Amino acid sequence: MIKNKLSFVQGRLSPQVGSNYQYFPIDNWHNELKIAKKIGIQNIEWIISDLSNPIFNIKFIKFIKSNLKESKVNISSISLDFLMNNPIHTQKIEDLNWLIKKLNIVSKNFDNIRLNIPVEESSTISNSSELKNLQKKLFFLKKKLSRNFLISLETDISPKNLKILLRKKNLRGIGINVDIGNVVANGYNIQDYFLNLTDLIYGIHLKNRSILFSKSQMLKNTSSLNFAIKNLSKLKNLHDITLQTYKDNYNYKKQFIYNLKFIKKKLKDHEKV
Repeated sequence: MIKNKLSFVQGRLSPQVGSNYQYFPIDNWHNELKIAKKIGIQNIEWIISDLSNPIFNIKFIKFIKSNLKESKVNISSISLDFLMNNPIHTQKIEDLNWLIKKLNIVSKNFDNIRLNIPVEESSTISNSSELKNLQKKLFFLKKKLSRNFLISLETDISPKNLKILLRKKNLRGIGINVDIGNVVANGYNIQDYFLNLTDLIYGIHLKNRSILFSKSQMLKNTSSLNFAIKNLSKLKNLHDITLQTYKDNYNYKKQFIYNLKFIKKKLKDHEKV
């Protein structure tokens, strides 16, 4: 029995949108839900690649809910992917107010959702001024967003600095989404997250990646993955475990099924121990 929500990143069961490896599959998202039902995964991380996403339209929300119900799939998390190229610390208050208003409408229609905010790679922070702005914007989000959201950062900030940042009084309650592949690619140790940020881990992204900015590979046994699986029970606030695994533009369904079976077996085998 998998105790935490096992989920997949939207688009992993769809062809690429143009040259974008990860992007909201506007012409296939509804078919993707049907595939998810057939292969046996019940949760999805909804991707917001730009502000025209249908989940921001109340009429489309009804259509989305109908498709989710038919496919028996739930939204476990929402990832604000558009912030990769428009970092949270550079956002104008007017834009954040618009986003918060739309997200709070979403929260009334979907329960118990983790909200993923990228602060990494092209959206990372590199100086004290950006850090100050990041703290201001995160506090603003935390204050204005519905409490139905579980806010998490997916970030390349070091575990040591993350602990300092998220223990600040005005940011308490904000956690992290640990991407196992990116942890390795950034040269960090997965143990530092599990041992020092235990109560702040709200989500886990499953990915096999050893070099920063490289494409991920098929899941396999690695020391980081094995450590994470072995120590899941320590994460009392873990909300979901999400496959953000390798795909190409031709065999994505077959590749996803392989990765799904692999991780289900890993989780099942660990639960027997």
